[in-house]
Amino acid sequence: MKVAQPKVTQPKGFALIFVMVLIVTFFGTGIVYGAGQKAIRKFPIPEHGTLELNVPTSWKVEVHKPQEKMPPTLIFKPASGDDFQVLVTVLWSNKGEPDFNSQSKVRTFVEKDGQNLLPKTVETKIVLQEIKGVNNIGYYFSITDKAPNPGEYRYMNRGAIGVGNLLLNATILHRVKESESVKDALSMLREARQILK
Repeated sequence: MKVAQPKVTQPKGFALIFVMVLIVTFFGTGIVYGAGQKAIRKFPIPEHGTLELNVPTSWKVEVHKPQEKMPPTLIFKPASGDDFQVLVTVLWSNKGEPDFNSQSKVRTFVEKDGQNLLPKTVETKIVLQEIKGVNNIGYYFSITDKAPNPGEYRYMNRGAIGVGNLLLNATILHRVKESESVKDALSMLREARQILK
């Protein structure tokens, strides 16, 4: 989004913008958009800067990191209940491969993942759809569990997208087929940014 530069003749507007930037920087909670529906959340990634995600403000988030310097998994849930769960595992190449998260490798990765799950699904084939991100294109698919156990989610979307030198591997679990959480999660992946300092 292009932001108009403040004019020299409007020092009050400039001061307000400056104060807002200071507040955002100080609290590290990000910028709230619109009527408080989404906000930028920042997640430090070991030796890979910060991952910025534009997340619905009603979502709760937990960061699961089994060990220091290991890939973290971000777990997003609704403010109450368990209608959905979004898991995003942040991966990187330990060998520093420049094409680790290239479009072709991401497509192959997601397609293999889908083929492995196919025996347990209602669907008879995996249909990949694009996630057009800020700088990269990722892929995802939608599947339905043939026989979910009590309490388990019936619907799942899985996919991945390259962001900077990271790979975001996402699983969206939901109880309602046309869940709004899927749109929100895909939007979050599309807008994801890596900030290196």
